[in-house]
Parts: sequence; structure tokens; C-alpha cells
Amino acid sequence: MSGEDTRAYRFNAGESVSWRGRASNLALVAFKLVAGIRGRSSAMVADAAHSASDMLATCGVIVAFRISKRPADEDHPYGHGKAEPVAAKLVGAILIVAGSGIAVEAVRRIIARDFVRPGLIALVAAVASILVKETMYQIAATTARRIRSSALMAEALHHRSDALSSVGTFAGILGGRLG
Repeated sequence: MSGEDTRAYRFNAGESVSWRGRASNLALVAFKLVAGIRGRSSAMVADAAHSASDMLATCGVIVAFRISKRPADEDHPYGHGKAEPVAAKLVGAILIVAGSGIAVEAVRRIIARDFVRPGLIALVAAVASILVKETMYQIAATTARRIRSSALMAEALHHRSDALSSVGTFAGILGGRLG
């Protein structure tokens, strides 16, 4: 495979994983939102909002791949490869903002003593979220290592952090169901 073929394969592989991750997130957001509303679970609704923010981060990674694959030009004699590390930082910033928003809402509900026994569907959605997000992590991390992409690895780690936050959501919903 020539250098240009290798380069094209790298970017196509990264974009493909990101697009599939975006589609998975879209389905997960819809399911978690419905489960959160029907199951009367503010934790699941917050988890759905968090997954929605992931789609924004994924867009940043896709844009970074598209910019990075451009050849060197007069203004960028070394190419556009720095777009990927910038996207990795964007993913991190989005994660911090989304996590902070969820934490603030959780504290507000605790202070207001706004407790409701969540439905079983919310618990099922939490388990589904953990499984889907961990699968997304495995696929993205494997591809990121293969193509040596910091942006895709940041996206993979974001999926892993989402799986772990869904473990917290699961615990909270289970605790709420148990009283």
C-alpha cells in the first residue's frame, strides 16, 4: 500500500467508526430519553442529555478527520494533521461541560428532595447504555490504536467514561427502585 493509500485508509477508518458511533448515540439518546420520561427517572433523562452532547463531540472528530486528510498546501506546508489533537481537546472540554451540568442538576434535585421511584424501563435503559457504550469504546479504541489517532482515542475514552457514568445512573436508579 502506498503512503497515500495508507493515509486514505487511516482517515476513512476513523471517519467510519465516528459515523457509526454517531448513529449508535442517536439511537441511544432516543431510547434513554423515552425510558427516562416513561420511567420517571431524571437520572436517565440526564444520561440521555449527556449522550446527546456526545454527538457534538463526534461531529468535531469527523470534521478533524476531514481537515487532517487534506494535503499540505502553501499555508500548511506540513499538512493539516494538527486538527486531530485539537479535536481530542474539544472532546475533553465537552465531557467536562456535560459532566458539570449533570452534577449541578443532581445536587439541585438532592437539595430540593425531589425523589421519585423510577420505573423498570429506566433500569433496562441504564444496562443497555452500559453495554452499548462499552462496545463503542472497544471498537473506537481498537481502530484508534490501529490508525494511531489521538482524536479517535479521545472519542473512545469518552465512550468509556459514558459507560462508567451509566454505571452510576444504574446504581442511582436501582437505589431509587429499592427505596
